[in-house]
Amino acid sequence: MLSPHRYPLASHALFHTRDVDQAREAVARVFCPHVLNPCGARQALDARHHSAPVFRDISLNYVQYGPAVEIEPGDLGSFYLLQIPLRGSAEVACGGQQVVAGQGMATLPSPTEYLRMRWADDSPPLILRISQGAVVRQMEQLAQAPVHRPLVFGLGLAMDTPALAPLAGFVRYLAETLEVDSGFAGSALAQQAEAYLLSMLLLQAPHSHSEVLRGDSRRPLLPRAVRRAQDFMLANVTRPLTLADLCEHLHVSARSLQQAFVDHTGESPMVYWRNLRLDKVREVLRKAASQPSTGVAVTQVAADHGFLHMGHFAAQYQRRFGERPVETLKTRAAVMQGSSPRA
Repeated sequence: MLSPHRYPLASHALFHTRDVDQAREAVARVFCPHVLNPCGARQALDARHHSAPVFRDISLNYVQYGPAVEIEPGDLGSFYLLQIPLRGSAEVACGGQQVVAGQGMATLPSPTEYLRMRWADDSPPLILRISQGAVVRQMEQLAQAPVHRPLVFGLGLAMDTPALAPLAGFVRYLAETLEVDSGFAGSALAQQAEAYLLSMLLLQAPHSHSEVLRGDSRRPLLPRAVRRAQDFMLANVTRPLTLADLCEHLHVSARSLQQAFVDHTGESPMVYWRNLRLDKVREVLRKAASQPSTGVAVTQVAADHGFLHMGHFAAQYQRRFGERPVETLKTRAAVMQGSSPRA
């Protein structure tokens, strides 16, 4: 067996058992009642479940059973499950769709569709439990239209494609962050992380309402709407802001806003938003460097401007300005010292 420190989310362990009934009842407390049957009679279960909330509507889970098992939750009822295999494989049937999940292929069962699964030996996934209400609310914000029909995702998600690879990487980052940072869950950054996950799924994963998000670009927005969005971003540069927030503020759909930004600025609204925050971080760092006694930390300034992942932030900063953020502090301070008159 693996040593405990090698399991994802090990500090958020709920149970570890070899008893089928105990495993079924414990997992049901986080997800829903279900049938759980080992596929072989000889091997004992090696079941464990680790679970951590992100903010309010999403939790991240690691679930393993050891030997192969059949799992039949039926209708999930009130949540979606994004299941990203870490190794092994799983046969997943949901509604009229069937997928074999494995390396690079995740599954996303929807709550209104009947779900059955068979996990092969040693096939644990990372699982996002996502509130159905949160998905619908985010969809309505992005589309600026009510959702009247069930929102059903395509069951199989190719996570190694350019559209979805960032989502897979972000889920791994979340697992690492929730493991080492006890203050992250429930924070403003965690709220932003949930909004990012919801938007990524709705904009990049196929679902029964995808056409709504793609279909209104025939009504181009005027440059004035882009300027209003830019002004809103500037006024809120130190608070978490999502694409859905922009859509709600401007009363336009995500597709219209994205097309308008590309037409009038050459970049998407979220790229513009990221670059604006990078500019503001640089402004703060340059000011702090001219006043070394302030003791400003790069990580804090980045977090204050909504950057979740310090590695990604540093890489984006260097691409935009040609230097690392810590070098902005050091270089500016060195210039100030070098320009001081000597005694």
